[in-house]
Amino acid sequence: MSATGSSVLEVLAPFASAGRLSSTACQVAATVARLVPGLDEWSVLALAAATEAPQLGHVRLDLDAVDALLVGHDGGGEDSDELPWPDPRAWSSVLAESPVVSNPERANDDPVRPLVLDGRSLYLHRLWRAEVDVAAALLGRASSGGVPTSPRQDEVLDVLFPPIDEPGDAGVPVGLGGARVTEDLQRRAARLGLSSRVSVIAGGPGTGKTRTVARLLAAEWRLAAARGRVATVALAAPTGKAAARLTAALRTAVDEAVVEGVLDTAAADELGRVEATTVHRLVGRTPALGLPGHDRLLPYDLVVVDETSMVSLPVLGRLVRALRPDARLVLVGDPFQLASVEAGTVMRDLVGPSGSTEPTDGAHRLGRLPVTVLERVHRFGAGSGIAALAALVRCGDVDGALAVLRAGSNDVDWVEPDDGPGVAAVVARAATAAAEVVDRARAGDVPGALDAAGRLKVLAATRGGPFGLADWSRRIEQAVLAATGGRWPGGGRSGASRYPVGMPVLVTRNDPLTGLANGDAGVVVLAGTVPVLARPVGAGVSTVPVARLVDAEPWWAMTVHKSQGSEFDHVVVSLPRPGSPVLTRELLYTALTRARRTVTVVADESSLRAAVDRPAVRASGLGERLWGPDDQRGPERATDRRRPAPPVDVSDP
Repeated sequence: MSATGSSVLEVLAPFASAGRLSSTACQVAATVARLVPGLDEWSVLALAAATEAPQLGHVRLDLDAVDALLVGHDGGGEDSDELPWPDPRAWSSVLAESPVVSNPERANDDPVRPLVLDGRSLYLHRLWRAEVDVAAALLGRASSGGVPTSPRQDEVLDVLFPPIDEPGDAGVPVGLGGARVTEDLQRRAARLGLSSRVSVIAGGPGTGKTRTVARLLAAEWRLAAARGRVATVALAAPTGKAAARLTAALRTAVDEAVVEGVLDTAAADELGRVEATTVHRLVGRTPALGLPGHDRLLPYDLVVVDETSMVSLPVLGRLVRALRPDARLVLVGDPFQLASVEAGTVMRDLVGPSGSTEPTDGAHRLGRLPVTVLERVHRFGAGSGIAALAALVRCGDVDGALAVLRAGSNDVDWVEPDDGPGVAAVVARAATAAAEVVDRARAGDVPGALDAAGRLKVLAATRGGPFGLADWSRRIEQAVLAATGGRWPGGGRSGASRYPVGMPVLVTRNDPLTGLANGDAGVVVLAGTVPVLARPVGAGVSTVPVARLVDAEPWWAMTVHKSQGSEFDHVVVSLPRPGSPVLTRELLYTALTRARRTVTVVADESSLRAAVDRPAVRASGLGERLWGPDDQRGPERATDRRRPAPPVDVSDP
């Protein structure tokens, strides 16, 4: 049963032919097999499968469901009944004795083995280590008790979060000594952020997450000032675009608090200087943690991470290791959005089980995280089609979602790909919006160009194929050129004019030399005679010479994955033909919720049915480590959810 050099490819061939294993995974397994003489065939197969799993977003592989989990981006191939997968029990027994597999008890023995078998779950060692470390760090913080609080805390929170009169979806009843009062859930989330070493704020768009964070920071600033200290706070998001949006949204929320009279101008000025950065940049400010002589930790008392759904498991591991033991960590995000492009389902695992909808008093048992779920939507007006459609998609209600699309509304439109005039109208509208960006940039109106670039954006589910990113970009650019003079100044799109003046540009990779981060977006303008990429940074604009752009692409349209952390007034959601495995509920929900005011869906009915009906499947053990097995999970979180589809509230948030 041992695999010789020639038999390795034979062992893996049927799985590769069926689309379950990539050439990279097979090469990794073959390399290890050459280094470990006599390695059995089932261990070689396990190496290839475990290598493939993270490419599909899985942290682990459940041996009982390995075939389904390894259905690739091309949809797989042969039926699983035709593939020679080992019997899970027998496979597990063989792997338990394999020289390339460890169990959790000996996983850190020297030398480290590449695989870890935890029960019937198979991990690459690095992902097992990351999962165990993150769970231990978060549970350790949750069970270590709260931080000392100021006697003025309730007074400050009462000012920032005026009490509500009636219980219901907006709050949870809390009691001390039998007394019963109603606490607003946003206030509860802020209170936990002040008093817990780790807490989670979950909710969809428009549920008040940014408002809560802004007032949490205001409370932190006031309480620190009362102690004669300066609050040390860090804000972070996974991408540069998300960090810029967080900074802008925070300032808007601070301004609203000033207008409401719950925040004075001194505190507002202080908070106005807080700027978000990327998680990579934040953690990158510490030396290599864990190495001798490199033990300096982040200096902040409070660290808030937005868009946590986009954070991968390894990055979260780096962050929690970089925190001081007495620091407080607040993780904010939407558990229903697409997960990180890397392995893991961090936000969903953090929020954990639904448990009971009965509210709690905010306390948590040993080994449980304090989670607050905000679900009352404040952003959209009464009868909002976007709010209704997103809620139905999130709940997997196919017929309900299609009914909303068929009915149409002033903020939701549906165009089928075969509707030539309808598609042409969408292209024309996108091109008109893009042409305004070009015109303003060429006229030297940098703020106007940046503002125009965020008004309408096409979000494609795929990069290639009909109605993919490349297709939309070509259509829009051709229409823009026709509307703005027929050619780019300087001619062509190569060399120095690869990114000509007026072109919107999206950065696709972190570049420490320029300070650009993956997801940063801006518009090419002239600074004197030098073309530069201008992008929003905090309240201002930062520029980088176009000649220094290495990894970037035109930003006429973008993929749904790249759009996370962004918002646009009008979003055009473009789905591929049915049968594409990228069609998932999370992808469609994420795309819809990037819109502030209007959504146009370009898709046929079968694609929409496939997307709404298919939840994304990712295998991860973090949720079990945090919350216990499904049958042991109790009511551990406060939530304002009372119905499958969240209500729309037109009152001020």
